[in-house]
Amino acid sequence: MIARFLILLLALSPLLACDTGAESQHFARALGIERQLLRSNPGADYGHPGYISVLRSLKEVGKGTKDFTKAQALAQRISDGRRFAASAAFPQIDHLPTRLRGSEKPIPAQVGTGGGVAPSERRPRSGAAKPKGLPSSTSLSALTEAQKQRLDITMYSTSWCGYCKKARRWLVANDIPFVEKDVEKDRAAGAEFRELTGGRGGVPVITVGKTVIRGIDERRLEAAIERAAHGS
Repeated sequence: MIARFLILLLALSPLLACDTGAESQHFARALGIERQLLRSNPGADYGHPGYISVLRSLKEVGKGTKDFTKAQALAQRISDGRRFAASAAFPQIDHLPTRLRGSEKPIPAQVGTGGGVAPSERRPRSGAAKPKGLPSSTSLSALTEAQKQRLDITMYSTSWCGYCKKARRWLVANDIPFVEKDVEKDRAAGAEFRELTGGRGGVPVITVGKTVIRGIDERRLEAAIERAAHGS
């Protein structure tokens, strides 16, 4: 009997593995839907009907997957934003729970060159003037727009951090698309930051794909961007 059970378990294991892999894609799919939505509708808020599809994908993220906490935080943020939108559209009905009264309306990031969005991110305006007095990288200036589209760069920062300002200026000076998350003003961003760093160290922390860079290290950052842009 035990032997039969083991044989059945071995036969089903590939299917179980496929299901887990499929679940892990739901969060990425939700972000992809949001990215396309904001590209097609600049300035859209969480009240846009397209966010219903984003919420559906987020709800498919399995409880045991690595993206579950982030998916839950984003789903909550979108739901809160939709409550604000409903209150604005129908002021005669109170749609806001007590915890949201007096708080700031959550809004999606505006998408700049390179795309890629996430909650509470800040992105430099496309075509914004580059800061003067900062060195530009020759190798990064040679990147094509298609290569920049491959980049997935996030900077975790605070509003008061001088090194964060320096990192931001360096990225803007080199026309590198990135998202910035304030770890103090946004709980979801703070949770991501603590998970990423194990609760140790300060800001900025910059991720280029799976590469994590603490502080502002231009040479290491440039090398990581080069690798990511060329798909290596």
